[in-house]
Amino acid sequence: MTENSTWHLTHSQPHKFLDYFNPTNGFIRQINILLNRFKSVQTLCAEGETQEEFTHLRNELAFHLVKMSRWWGFDFCPQGLTGIRNPLFLTYVKAHLARNVNDESFFDTFTLQKHMHSGDAGHILVLGQDPFSTPDLTLYYGVDGKKNFRFATLTHTQETQWHRYSYPDFASAWLAAWSTHASAGDVRKNLSEYLAAEREHACARIWHQRYFHRNETQMGIRLYADAAQQLSICKSPFGKAEFEAIVNSLAFDVVKHAFTGNITIADLLADNKTLDNSLRTANTLKHRARAHVATTVDPTLKAELDALLDSTLSYIPRRCSGT
Repeated sequence: MTENSTWHLTHSQPHKFLDYFNPTNGFIRQINILLNRFKSVQTLCAEGETQEEFTHLRNELAFHLVKMSRWWGFDFCPQGLTGIRNPLFLTYVKAHLARNVNDESFFDTFTLQKHMHSGDAGHILVLGQDPFSTPDLTLYYGVDGKKNFRFATLTHTQETQWHRYSYPDFASAWLAAWSTHASAGDVRKNLSEYLAAEREHACARIWHQRYFHRNETQMGIRLYADAAQQLSICKSPFGKAEFEAIVNSLAFDVVKHAFTGNITIADLLADNKTLDNSLRTANTLKHRARAHVATTVDPTLKAELDALLDSTLSYIPRRCSGT
């Protein structure tokens, strides 16, 4: 796939792949695409692409990396994640903010709070309306002066009534809003699913926070086993989808370690007592790694990563020596 500036101006606009108000689209796919598009666009800029529209795209993608870090609550260091020094990265963000008042307001809420009553939980920046609102239920979301997410209901008198509780990321607020107002169909079933999703997302948040942390091979295998265990006890469709993506991404990391070390997946597992090094376990890891590439990486990287998986062996049968 040829990725020149014209291609990116058509395909890499953030609104093409980011859906902030629908957490069911997941964290991992969106952040993977966003990060790769920013790096690709930045590379073209560094190689001499100077058209103003393309520079604006780079700056906008930089801002959305910051926004996503607050929206989903993951650890974000520009230099560690993009290789660009933090002060330079911030100039990209500020250049975008100078052209977009709404994004500037969001950024200010999480930084200097020039427009907010700093630390005031009652002063709320409205983010927007829930796209799943119905004629009987209209939900809004916001961020308060304590940098927490909130949700509100539009009452029959057309007043916005903010719920008193606050949440550390948007998905938590979204799930709480719908668990509070679960009313369609079997109320008990819907409510139990939402409550389970809230609990499971609270666990998933820990994984999102450290998604970009580098782990040694042995730690990566341990993390995969732990996440797989959490997936096995998920009850809600939302929680299962979140942990499926987490487990698949960790499986890919394990397989990539085997590829880098030029050994089979089973041989990699042999030095770790967390998982057995059978053909079945190795194939499961590779299957999950393929699912990660198919569903949660930037499509522009798919061919390269499929080739990596194709060249990584799961297992080589051991032959007994004859006499």
